[in-house]
Amino acid sequence: MGKRLLAPAGWVFEMKYDIYFHGGCFDGAASAAILLYFLRLRGDGYGKFIPLTHPVDKKWWRKLKMKNPSAIVDILYHPKAKIWFDHHPTTFIDKKWEKNFQPDLKHKLNVKSPSCAGLIYRHFTKTLKIKVPKYLRDLASWVDITDRAQFGSVKEALNLNPPAMQIGFYLDSVAKMPVSRQKNLIRLLSEMPLYSAAKTTWIRNGFLKYKKRFDESLRKVKNMLILRGNMVFLNSMGKELVGTRWMPYFFYPKSNYSIRLVKHGKNFVLSVGSNPWNRSKNPAHIGRFLEKRYGGGGHAVVGSAPFRTKKEALREVSNITDYLNKHA
Repeated sequence: MGKRLLAPAGWVFEMKYDIYFHGGCFDGAASAAILLYFLRLRGDGYGKFIPLTHPVDKKWWRKLKMKNPSAIVDILYHPKAKIWFDHHPTTFIDKKWEKNFQPDLKHKLNVKSPSCAGLIYRHFTKTLKIKVPKYLRDLASWVDITDRAQFGSVKEALNLNPPAMQIGFYLDSVAKMPVSRQKNLIRLLSEMPLYSAAKTTWIRNGFLKYKKRFDESLRKVKNMLILRGNMVFLNSMGKELVGTRWMPYFFYPKSNYSIRLVKHGKNFVLSVGSNPWNRSKNPAHIGRFLEKRYGGGGHAVVGSAPFRTKKEALREVSNITDYLNKHA
């Protein structure tokens, strides 16, 4: 049945794909899960799941030789990928790659898509004209909301009751989730509804621990925020804070932007965002600015840039703040 449904030209059946995905990210995991569903439907499978996190080493990425057929979702474009889907405007690290890129059934970029998971879901259901389980549609819908911040209010964005929010917040809070756990999560999201996945013992226990830290973080953050013009800055280094992405706007709803300093592996990262509930009338393109100036990247309304030292990152907060306030 799967082969009859999914037999467009250009596909080879019963392939095993190594799946590269944006690790530690709800959209990345959901993208891999939805792709896995469609691969299985046509008789394909997977070899390895390989999580990648920003910033990806661009020299390594250019030289990467993929030994097995590979699929890449929600992360940088690579011309060797047999399957590739993304929605980031800063996805091309090589101008030649961008110039030679030709979209087709297995390679798709849509920067207007709220999420990569939603992009994959809509692409295959429309192209292949098939019906899929409701839980898969619900997954794509929720990731569209969370990844593009399509919440009705900041309070809604901080609501931990929906299963999708529990999984997403917990995933974002784990600094280095083992690949085996990320693989397990992808499998769960591919096979069952969000509420069932959220009840899985290790996810439920992890979320309950996270919720306690979240409540503590919300109390601490209020006195840590610094308002500079229309930008709110949060230095979260060494404070063991979680779930801080929307907190600046909870306490400063009239601000237009936020910058958060976080530790990510060996890097000190400045995470920059635009207030979804109070957008500027002269908005900055955050992702492109961070890409050109610091080698970072992201979307128009959110992005990040890595630095080797805390001192360097803190120094650049002022420069980024000046840029943002010019677009307030």
